[in-house]
Amino acid sequence: MINYRSLSVEELATDEMFRRWVLEPTPEISFFWNRWTDENPDKVPMVNLARELVLSVHSIYSDDLTDEMLHQEIAEITRMAEERKYNRRLRSFLPAIWKAAAAIVLISGLGVLYFTSKQSEEQPASSANAINIKSELEIRTNTTQQEMTILLSDNSVATLAKGSSISYPKTFAENERRVYLKGEAFFDVSKNENKPFLVYTNETVTKVLGTSFRVKAFDDENTVLVAVKTGRVSVFPKTEYEHTEEKRAPQSGVILSPNEQAVFNRKENRLERGNVQSPEILVESIVQRNQVFDDKPVAEVLNTLQKIYGIQIQYNADLLAQCRISAQFDDETLKQRMNAICQAIGASYEMMDGEVVISSRGCN
Repeated sequence: MINYRSLSVEELATDEMFRRWVLEPTPEISFFWNRWTDENPDKVPMVNLARELVLSVHSIYSDDLTDEMLHQEIAEITRMAEERKYNRRLRSFLPAIWKAAAAIVLISGLGVLYFTSKQSEEQPASSANAINIKSELEIRTNTTQQEMTILLSDNSVATLAKGSSISYPKTFAENERRVYLKGEAFFDVSKNENKPFLVYTNETVTKVLGTSFRVKAFDDENTVLVAVKTGRVSVFPKTEYEHTEEKRAPQSGVILSPNEQAVFNRKENRLERGNVQSPEILVESIVQRNQVFDDKPVAEVLNTLQKIYGIQIQYNADLLAQCRISAQFDDETLKQRMNAICQAIGASYEMMDGEVVISSRGCN
């Protein structure tokens, strides 16, 4: 059995099973690679680069590509990417084939990604961690019998069902907010029109700008479910989404509005839209978290929230000592509760390092 973790980008791009997954996937091969990427999230950038290499070389040669030619062209791409490290201008004497648009993308765009990957392999551990700190993924698995609240760096919240796991960067990239889900979670996403929020499962990609929705994608079930509570959500088959992203082609998928759901049938490889059949899936938590506060110190309210959500809330106790609120919460999400509390006392909050941090000038 090949140890794919030990392969370089070039070696992965020339592996027969990997190429079949990229060019002519079967259900069995797709299952293997989808599971492998889920189990090795730190290798996803390498996998994406290898996919780009295979697709770009294949698009140039079409059906005339032999194994020998594939190895030669990928070796040439990586060699030119290395030159690109020292010379950022395309040289006028490049072979004609590299004057094609696909080749330009490879050399100028993928060359940078290639060297980011190479540097992370060659640098000492401390330097590599400094270089790739934004790409490192936190992995949280809910092994309890209760739901788990995950606070993300963009002020979004993921409520993780038991037996589920989520992978996410400590700090999101500049152009997107991407997380990987195995199992089930409810997402309450902060709005950012310039940075889409993407939830990857084995077979689907859910894309939003800011909304609340549930994704259910357990490995032992035949379907993947996406149900929308608020806002608009786009759902795509994963292979189709990645293909259109690579080709910069218009994306087709299912667009959902509130109280609508999409169901992806794994056996039939089919995505269907319909109305939500079970309204209970549109709540953040299956556990009732009713709260009534009648002129209570805000510190007491915050401590109660910490206990029922299993999170840490940082605040200046001295500044908030004179703050008191009255509130009643039923099916509001954690973010809605935090917004109401902060509005009542003239404060604000943000999520940092997995905690809620409150900023306030105090109450008179």
